[in-house]
Amino acid sequence: MFRQTKGVAEERSESRSFRIIPLICASLTIGLGLLTFTGWISGVPLLASVRAKYIPMAPSTAFCFTLIGVGLIAHLLKAALRWIPRVVASVVLAVACAKLVEIFGDLNFGIDPWFVRNPELFGAVPTGRMAPMTAINFLFIGTGLLALTGKQPAKFAGPLGALAAGIGAVVLVGYWYGTPLLYGGHTIPVALSTACGFFLSGIGIVMAAGATGWPLRAFLGDSSRAMLLRAFVPLITSAALINGWINARLPARIHVNPAVTSALCAVVFAALIAVIISQISSLVGGRIDRAEAARNLAQAELLALNAHLETKVQARTRELRLKNQQMEEELQMARELQIALLPQKFPTVPADVPVQESALQFLSLYFPTGDVSGDFFNVFPIGEKAAGIFICDVMGHGVRSALITSMIRGLVEEHVRAAADPGELLTRINRALAVILKQADTTMFATCFYVVADVERAQLRFANAGHPSALHIQHGNGVARKLQGNGRPGPAMGIFPTASYVTSRSPMKKGDRVMLFTDGLFEVEDASGTVFTEDQLHNTVTRYADLPAQEFFDRVISDVRQFSERKSFDDDVCVVGMEVQHPG
Repeated sequence: MFRQTKGVAEERSESRSFRIIPLICASLTIGLGLLTFTGWISGVPLLASVRAKYIPMAPSTAFCFTLIGVGLIAHLLKAALRWIPRVVASVVLAVACAKLVEIFGDLNFGIDPWFVRNPELFGAVPTGRMAPMTAINFLFIGTGLLALTGKQPAKFAGPLGALAAGIGAVVLVGYWYGTPLLYGGHTIPVALSTACGFFLSGIGIVMAAGATGWPLRAFLGDSSRAMLLRAFVPLITSAALINGWINARLPARIHVNPAVTSALCAVVFAALIAVIISQISSLVGGRIDRAEAARNLAQAELLALNAHLETKVQARTRELRLKNQQMEEELQMARELQIALLPQKFPTVPADVPVQESALQFLSLYFPTGDVSGDFFNVFPIGEKAAGIFICDVMGHGVRSALITSMIRGLVEEHVRAAADPGELLTRINRALAVILKQADTTMFATCFYVVADVERAQLRFANAGHPSALHIQHGNGVARKLQGNGRPGPAMGIFPTASYVTSRSPMKKGDRVMLFTDGLFEVEDASGTVFTEDQLHNTVTRYADLPAQEFFDRVISDVRQFSERKSFDDDVCVVGMEVQHPG
């Protein structure tokens, strides 16, 4: 939190610097221009030249500096006044271009007489005229100010401002060394105050361009390069300037041997270079040492974290292994319980006769694909002369589906009094199942087929809740016919609580077979993706209809497996068969 607050404070301070420094530079630039105007108006040229032996700033130059300062202040203070810098820059560029045309084209537009009627001469040159270098530098300054108002100010304004400030600095160094540029010739030199104006306005434009533009982006930031530049560029620049001043001015003032001065400067510079190298080593080495220490600390923390993490992973792996083992044991128990809930032996009709004398013979095949299954069947007696065969297929696989099958089994036993009427039994089970699923706030459904084989009436009564229709293989012709009745199958159970299921009837005789199954028996695919359809299942059943019951079912299952070319089924498969031994 402290670091974040410190970073925000530094950012705000830096933002204020980029606003205050250019404002100060612009104000001083305006001050130089106004001071020059005052000197020319009052007849005191010293105000425009600083010293009597220096050439004064031209009034046209003062005019341009005043405009530059006003434009820069308008740019910094209010966004709505951005048109002012554009206008000001355009005027300055126009004046600078006109002066260059006058100088190099031997023309005269009469600009300077607007300010000075009778300029005096400074040596061989007029004192009230703009210098060629000044006009060129105003091109840079005006273009830089214009670039500040564009879409990418830092890209162009910063370099142009730095160029103008650099030219002004070179002229200032010449004055400082006592050898001003172009003095004594026929070309108008740049005045000392003019060089100050260029230096100030150039710095102001560089600062106004922001930290993203050159040259500021090289000096700002936390990089080693920026840190070294900030530390040593001012020091080296100052040392070079002082060395130049000593070599240029000191021998003439104190009359010492120039060789002594050069030797003294060499010694001082050698010491300075040693100090600089020492500081560089300290800064860079300190940063490297701190980075290395931070890296070692981070590496140690990472190793400790890895060791801790490895320990936690091992503990978590053991925990997961135990939970998986527990889950596998629970699933195995659930599988055993589900198998135990299926009929272990089938009823006889009538109830008190041996199995071989029963009027109805039953057979079942059960192939779950997972630990627990969503398929379920039951066979139970109804009175002395009938039996009910119930088969269902719950949506999905796994534990949820297995729980629903357990609920349906309980509902079948709860409403067993209605078992003689298949439609009524399915209606009651559906209503109760829909209520349970709604209370559990879950969406599940089950398809069911229920058939009652009534030996006394030689009749099959059945109802369908969205399940594949059972097949009735009639003795003699061997044709597999769907038990469909007169109406369409009802909807799957658990979705519509008010659904009503209809009981249909069909005669049965000795030797007839009934085959109930779930959709996993025929919804299989071969290697090419071809599906074994329900019609193909009917054809297979018809083909083996004359075989004994056990062999009949084995051959049907074998053909389905041969089609898929796999030993296991993709979905749970449940098959229940019944054969009529004798009616009545």
